[in-house]
Amino acid sequence: MALLTGAAVWLRGWQPLQAQLAGQAQTQADLARRLDALDAWQGTASDDLAALEGRSRALTARLEQLAPARLTAWSLAEADYLIRSAQRAAQLDYDPARAALALELASSSLAAVPGSSGLRAAIDSNRAALTKVRVPDLDTLSGQLAQAASALKTAPLREPGPVAVESTPPGWRGAAQQAWRQLSEVIVVQRVDAPVQPLLRPQEQQYLRQQLALKLAAADYALRRRDTSALHGELTDLRAWADAYLDGSTPATAQALVALDELGGLELSPALPDFSGLSEQLAALRRTASVDRMP
Repeated sequence: MALLTGAAVWLRGWQPLQAQLAGQAQTQADLARRLDALDAWQGTASDDLAALEGRSRALTARLEQLAPARLTAWSLAEADYLIRSAQRAAQLDYDPARAALALELASSSLAAVPGSSGLRAAIDSNRAALTKVRVPDLDTLSGQLAQAASALKTAPLREPGPVAVESTPPGWRGAAQQAWRQLSEVIVVQRVDAPVQPLLRPQEQQYLRQQLALKLAAADYALRRRDTSALHGELTDLRAWADAYLDGSTPATAQALVALDELGGLELSPALPDFSGLSEQLAALRRTASVDRMP
């Protein structure tokens, strides 16, 4: 009986220990697999690094084999392409930032070309001038126009102005004025202290709202095309319509009209520096380099 009791105690102590040993063996097996995978990855990375180093050495050797004349020709061709790209970015796309970057790269390409210091100075001067141009942000301006448009589309219409009543002087002048007033009942002539604003019928109000919406859309289109003249024309028409038909005393309408005035004073495409002469200077440098290479 004592023997059976001891065996039971031994089994209760051995089983947890055996489970721990099995868990450790599994963990060691997992670690071994991970180490094998890491060794394989390191081997692949070492092969890739070796291939990259080999290509780098080959490229360096090819560059060292290039004669100075060939390197100069390549640099001049690269600078010519970059200068033309800068001209397209400025004149066609109106992108001063991209034009400035192209000029910066062109100047760097000419660094190894003998006698290019004058051209590089001209390129750097034009690049600096491009970086100083402050181009209006179209997205911000379009948002301001959209906010003003939202207020104008729902702005209340103006009411007719009050009729000014003149006092009647005594004597024959008063009698003449009284007769004129009686005649005015047949031929209606009114003098008011503000421009006469006739009451609009519902269909006329709808037409007015549609015209305002069309003019606002046209202004936004001109804004996104950076067409300053067209934008100013549309905003001038909008302001005239608003003054004639909308109640500008409400805060929302007044704020929208102020936004229109601010937009109407902007220049969407500030003048960019003219660097068309850089191509002629580069052509002259290329001719000089060709003469220097002649035997």
